[in-house]
Amino acid sequence: MTALAACLFSLAALASGWAILFSAIRFGPRAMALRAQLASCPGTMVIEWKRIERVAVPALAVLRKRPSRRMAERPGLEWPMLEIAA
Repeated sequence: MTALAACLFSLAALASGWAILFSAIRFGPRAMALRAQLASCPGTMVIEWKRIERVAVPALAVLRKRPSRRMAERPGLEWPMLEIAA
């Protein structure tokens, strides 16, 4: 079992190394060009923020066509022994 774990570990290390190597080959030149791109950018940038005020609306209120009817509150549990004692 130890040999199997060591084999799987070495296979995972080989796959990781392969992925790192080919990522460096593929994206390396573009990564090296980032300094030149940053140097060619202007020093300042204007950012404008817009803010939208929103009003809290109950969920699905837009879909209601008529106002909902509220049920009258149900009284609490009535115990029959309370009527006898009173």
